[in-house]
Amino acid sequence: MVAGAGYHLELSRQEILEQLIEISARQLPEPGRRQVAFNAVETLLCYGLFYLLDPHRYGGANIDKVPSIVRTLAALFRRTPGSITNKMLNLDGSRLHSARNEPLLFARLASEPALYQTLYRDILITARHLAIGEETLPDFLDDLQDSAEVEDLFGQEDLPNSNTVLLAGTDTEMQELEQVFALGESLTEKLVERKIRLSQHRFALEVMDNCGRRCVFCGFEPRSLPVRSGLLRASHIKPWAEADHRERMDVRNGLAACPMHDAAFDQGYLAINGDYRIYEARVLQTSVVQDRGVNLYFGDALSSSLILPQHAKRPADHYLAYYWQRIFKGV
Repeated sequence: MVAGAGYHLELSRQEILEQLIEISARQLPEPGRRQVAFNAVETLLCYGLFYLLDPHRYGGANIDKVPSIVRTLAALFRRTPGSITNKMLNLDGSRLHSARNEPLLFARLASEPALYQTLYRDILITARHLAIGEETLPDFLDDLQDSAEVEDLFGQEDLPNSNTVLLAGTDTEMQELEQVFALGESLTEKLVERKIRLSQHRFALEVMDNCGRRCVFCGFEPRSLPVRSGLLRASHIKPWAEADHRERMDVRNGLAACPMHDAAFDQGYLAINGDYRIYEARVLQTSVVQDRGVNLYFGDALSSSLILPQHAKRPADHYLAYYWQRIFKGV
């Protein structure tokens, strides 16, 4: 019998221990034999992968391109990488033929992100007591190194403050989910909201990596600090609320910046042309001359062109054009 969502949420350390022992003792199934069902520990670890990857991007011909953590977990679970991405698709309700308990678990965890943090840490701590090391089960969310008590998704300041705006255009998806899984209006909304926030989290992490974890305007590079320190932000060039789903996830529509230059860019005081040169709005140029301290951030500290790693994906011209025409306050 498949355990319900409540069982996963109330998993004890002893149950985690027993399930990790069972996983470690497994053998790969013989050809033609079905794999054993995912246990609660495996399912919870698969949920954690949403922080790092979108399962829709991998399958069939490109399943070999999955991030290494998927292959590592697949080896531990004695499963294929594809079975893990399929489990993720079941969890977030993307596969409408999946059991109701799976999207119900996703929605319940979405409602209580701190609870998942506790469960994840319990799994990792128990694994270490069993001598299951970092090479076999990595701390892929870095939570054991983070003393924060409350989960902090990255890049959320780039999303609209209003949940109504955040969920705009998702009515059809929510109606379909509710019709199939009957989670209730509140949990269905929470599931969809969580998927959006996790997508933004992944986008922001990808942008940060693409920009070399430094401000593209001044080179500020707090590399030894946590990525979620708040001292570097990842934002859209064409704003999230104005972009379609593809544009919201396109790394070429994102830039990493320190808070000062991120705010200036967000409000239209800085712009970038097709040659990636940086321009200051006329009003900012005036402020540099007249206002105390402004020159510290928008004088010599400001680069003349974008600071990007050689291998980086450059901002796409159509995003820069949109910004120049619709947001920039003008030279």
